[in-house]
Amino acid sequence: MTTVNSVYVAWQAPDTHDWHVVGNLQERKSGYVFKYTKGALCSPKFTKFSGMNDVSQTYVSEDLFPLFKNRLLSPKRPEYPRFISWLGLDDENAKPLEILGRTGGLRSTDNLQIFKRIEVGNDGSFEHFFFLHGLSYLSEASNKRVSELKPGEDLRLCLDIQNAYDCEAVVIRADKPAEIVGYCPRYFAKFIKNMLIENPQSVSLKVEKISDDAPHNYRLLCKMTGKVSATQQEILNIHNEFEMVE
Repeated sequence: MTTVNSVYVAWQAPDTHDWHVVGNLQERKSGYVFKYTKGALCSPKFTKFSGMNDVSQTYVSEDLFPLFKNRLLSPKRPEYPRFISWLGLDDENAKPLEILGRTGGLRSTDNLQIFKRIEVGNDGSFEHFFFLHGLSYLSEASNKRVSELKPGEDLRLCLDIQNAYDCEAVVIRADKPAEIVGYCPRYFAKFIKNMLIENPQSVSLKVEKISDDAPHNYRLLCKMTGKVSATQQEILNIHNEFEMVE
């Protein structure tokens, strides 16, 4: 399974605000396949998706399911080439799952996000792209600092354990001058936090692309690289929310 043909769906519980991995979408030669993952069983508040009422069922479609298709910008829209540029993708014919994995498939009407799982190689190394979260809540000074960043510039991943809203939060800071510029996406912040605690040098983050003409959620694209220890890889492998419901 590659990062191009598979994405996961994260859902935020309305009562606890915790994120759960509730589904997996794959692209195959014959179309698309969706299955619920064990995270869908973690909260009684989770409502199954329309037309997908059985968590143990495998759903197959020649076309992309409406739940996901409605989160894509139409290639016919005049702003589509600029949109693809914001995502840091070179090909205007990028696959739908590649676009969804990069954008998060965000909609203001629900509490879902779509993401690619961090794919770890046999030697423990990984490379992962994501947009920083929280830019719309930052101060004017922070947003000005974001505009001053350059591709390839180093960013710092910092623990935010006194965060009253999320003790797993990982805040991202620019240097010289130091300024908070955003947050790691919450659905893999715990993984990054554990890596930082075990070995702060095991993971690094760089600016991949700045798009000042983009909405806040597409403005700062970063590339994260690192190497996972055997201990962390074992923790990652037993994170059963990613496992399919049988």
